[in-house]
Amino acid sequence: MLGLVSQIPALSLANNINEYTIKAAFIYNFARFTEWPDESKELRVCIYGKDPFGASIDKLNGKQSNGRIIKVIRTRSIEEVKSCHIAFLNIIPPERRLYARALRDIEGANVLTISDAEGVVGFGVMIGLKIDNDKVAFDVNHTVAKASEIEISAKLLRLAKVVN
Repeated sequence: MLGLVSQIPALSLANNINEYTIKAAFIYNFARFTEWPDESKELRVCIYGKDPFGASIDKLNGKQSNGRIIKVIRTRSIEEVKSCHIAFLNIIPPERRLYARALRDIEGANVLTISDAEGVVGFGVMIGLKIDNDKVAFDVNHTVAKASEIEISAKLLRLAKVVN
């Protein structure tokens, strides 16, 4: 099970793989190594704001993750994000106050928040994707995830660059 996750950081942008194809694979693996308090048979992955993934995220539709069927949803409604399990927040411009407002609006909704804007883990986003030495890497705000009753596997936490 850990095999896929441990291989993903080795994927390099230098291999001519699209950045957001790699990030979509990361999101899939985040889903595999995360537990939510609900028992839904569907795992809703939402892209909030402008979609940087295109067709690469659509490949997750219908895949299974821990007995749940993944459904990808694109939305500009923070209200709809509240019903998601995972939300990739693409807030433009990536200002702290805009993230703070979005996170406040979904607080208590058990949503694993992810973004690739710089410094987002410090804003309260749970997982911050970044480019490190031409590879996609990630930081985790485990404190915020636990407060939202989201359990991120220790296996996944060990692969993070920074965990706080």
